[in-house]
Amino acid sequence: MTTDIARTLLVIPMKDPKDAKTRLGSGLDRKERATLALSLFDMLVKRIQSVLAARDAFADQVIDIAVVSASPILKQAAQRLGIHHIAEGQKKGLSNALDHAAKEALALGYQAMLILPGDLADPKPADLSRLIDHAATGETAVICPSSDWGTNALLLPLPNPIAFQFGEKSFHNHYRAMTEAGLTPILLPLTSLRLDVDRLDDLRHLSRDHWHLLAKGDGR
Repeated sequence: MTTDIARTLLVIPMKDPKDAKTRLGSGLDRKERATLALSLFDMLVKRIQSVLAARDAFADQVIDIAVVSASPILKQAAQRLGIHHIAEGQKKGLSNALDHAAKEALALGYQAMLILPGDLADPKPADLSRLIDHAATGETAVICPSSDWGTNALLLPLPNPIAFQFGEKSFHNHYRAMTEAGLTPILLPLTSLRLDVDRLDDLRHLSRDHWHLLAKGDGR
């Protein structure tokens, strides 16, 4: 007897590193901001890959990773890290890019899409594992708020049942949209997934590895 394998695409939306983290401009120069953006992205992908590698090889869920970006730098990074790359659609903006990614994921045969931002300060493997352990169904969705009530993780069934509304305090908008779509929201306020790097004060949450790269000026 065969068992259907649930397929989830974990997507990480990313700006071109040279245009990233402009709100850190009073503390970091453009090269340092680009270095930090790539470092945060690298760490997130590698930690997700480590969590996935530790999972049961016979689990009834397959999770692939993709970066959603118009940047050729991120396309090269995806090749280096062994993950998928999805180019952004014609419409600009984060919500539109993720709506395009959801359509691409559905066309590729995925049943769910999990969104994580690429600028998490120091995501812990245990928190990533707890998030990944949830499977989206036609009746449920998972959401993790950021510390300022943005949306730092969103797991939805496909086809995508809501309109993305990323921006200030988007958690409330997404939570409301999920309930209006007839989904049961599962709230996961995972501590390390609530902390991203948007302002200078957020730099205090960085791991030592990021500070080491900044000190070296390593602009991979």
